[in-house]
This record gives sequence, structure tokens and C-alpha cells, in this order.
Amino acid sequence: MNAWKYAEDALDKVSRTFALNIRVLGKNLRKPVLLAYLYMRIADTIEDDPELSAGEKTKLLKIFSNSLNQGGNAAEEFQKALPKNWKESEKDDIALCRNASSVIPLLLEFPEQVRNAIKNAVAEMCEGMAAFSKMQSERHEGWFYIESENDLDRYCYYVAGLVGNMLTELFCINGKLLNEKKKKKLRSLAVSFGLALQIVNIIKDIQDDSSRRVCFVPMEYCRKHGINSVQELFSPQTPQESKNAVVGEMLAKAAKHLKEAKEYIKTLPRINYQIRLFCLWPSLMAADNLRVIGDGSIIFEPNKRAKISRKSVADIVRTSTFFGWSNCWIEKKFSKLSECRI
Repeated sequence: MNAWKYAEDALDKVSRTFALNIRVLGKNLRKPVLLAYLYMRIADTIEDDPELSAGEKTKLLKIFSNSLNQGGNAAEEFQKALPKNWKESEKDDIALCRNASSVIPLLLEFPEQVRNAIKNAVAEMCEGMAAFSKMQSERHEGWFYIESENDLDRYCYYVAGLVGNMLTELFCINGKLLNEKKKKKLRSLAVSFGLALQIVNIIKDIQDDSSRRVCFVPMEYCRKHGINSVQELFSPQTPQESKNAVVGEMLAKAAKHLKEAKEYIKTLPRINYQIRLFCLWPSLMAADNLRVIGDGSIIFEPNKRAKISRKSVADIVRTSTFFGWSNCWIEKKFSKLSECRI
């Protein structure tokens, strides 16, 4: 199979949402961003595997990062280093790892500036994920949890903030009418653009993460509202008002970053309409998720998920396609979706 055809097919399998977004980009950006996503998905698959030790994850992440830096010649080394039980796995994410030698060499097709933006971001992500894998292995009473807001910021930077930086560099390389003033502003908001989406995802997944005895809500927030342990946060005996107050801290943080993400999008020139839509769709969906989450009660309700409807997704895509050129419309749409949080 043609390597680019494989990459396109793999994207559809590992992320339907991102596959929708990426198709709106122009030809100069679509392929580099597609590859960057696949590379980061490989790193995330390694970091997220519950059966690998921190040492094994660190080794694999380092080999993968090195293989990307060295180009196609070293890709097979990474594949050979994969766990034996991955060789027969039918999971799409793991299949992507097994076929890394198909997608790694594709990066060589792009100019050096583009290659460096992607390689540097992936290398930084691999380093950060290795560090957090070590932290996760040092559990307390069977739990991994985040102690402080600073720890949360550091984790979110490595999995999402640096993605905002990388995308911004690619936009600056390929964007039309992006003068130095606009580039400077985009770079100042790039991390917040990435963090906004990540923090909303963390809030949505609080209950799912707890089933793995993982909690990304800082204990600093919990203690502020009278909850003294991660076990208390998920205890049915803990007052719902206290739990909601803790989630409220996360919601306020997400809203702050979404406000900056909104400014990021409004800074993109209208002529870069495809890039605007690429950034608008996930950001508006994140804002709508804040509306669904409301006061936070739904997060702790069994058998319920804080997820926007397909109809809402379709409405965001349709209306932004027509009106996303207008900064005034963007302002109103964010406010309406997030019920004036942003």
C-alpha cells in the first residue's frame, strides 16, 4: 500500500475527530499536520499502555524519538523494540506503532523548517511523557494523582501545549499575510490554545480516569474545598457541593485558556480561512462541553458522560464554515456555547 494512503487510513482509524479537522487544511499544511498527529499518537500509545513499566516506556519513547530524528533508516529499530504482545494486537493505535516504518520516512518529503518543527515537538513530548511515566509508577495507595496546579500545567504542556507551539510554527511557515506582529501574538497564545482543549478533556474524563486509579485534578484544589485525599474526591459520602467546587476550579482554568484560544483564532488572518476552521472546530466543541458540564455534577453521576451531541458538532461545523471569518461572530458563538464563562 502507498505510504500516504496508509497514513490517511490510519488517521481515520485512530481519530475520527481529528480526521474531520485535518481535511479542511490546505495542501501545504494537511500532510505535515497529519504526520505530526500520527507521530504524537504513537508516543501517546506508548505512554498510555498500562502493562508497560516506566523503564520500558522511557526506552521505547527514546528509540522512537531517535528514529524520527534519523529518518527512515532507523524506523525498523523502533518496530523491533515493540513488546511481543503488540505484534498480534488488533488495536488501531498499536497497529500504527507496528507500521511506523511506513510513516516515519514521509517526513523527509518536507522542507527542513517543517521537519524541524515536527521533530522538535515530538522529541519534547517523548521526554515529557517519559518523566510522567516515572511519576505514575510512584503511586500512593495504588493511586497516581497530581499534587499541584504547577504539576498539572507541566503535564498539559507536554501533551498539548507544545502541540499548540508546533502548529503555530507550521502556520507561520505556511500562513498568508502573517506579519511579524501577528506571529508574535500567535506564539504568545499558542500554549493556551493547546491547553484549553486538554483541560476540557481532563474534566470530561475525570470519572473514566478514576477507574484506572488516576486523577489529574490537583490535590491543591481538593484541599482548598475541604477534600483531603483522592479517595475522598470519589467517595459517595463526600458532599456534592464540595466536589462541584473542585471541578469548578478546573472549569475556571479551562475557561481562561479557552478565552486565549479564542484570541488566538481571531488573530489568524481571514485569508487563512482553512486554518481558522481547523482551530475553530475543536475550540468551539470544547466550549460547548463546558456548557454540558455545567456546575460539574454530571462528572460524578454514574453511567453519564459529559459529551456534546452529534447535532451540536454538526451545527458547529456548519455555522463556523459560513461565519468563521467574522471575529464578531466568533466572540458571540464562544459566549453562547460557554454560557458567558469565556
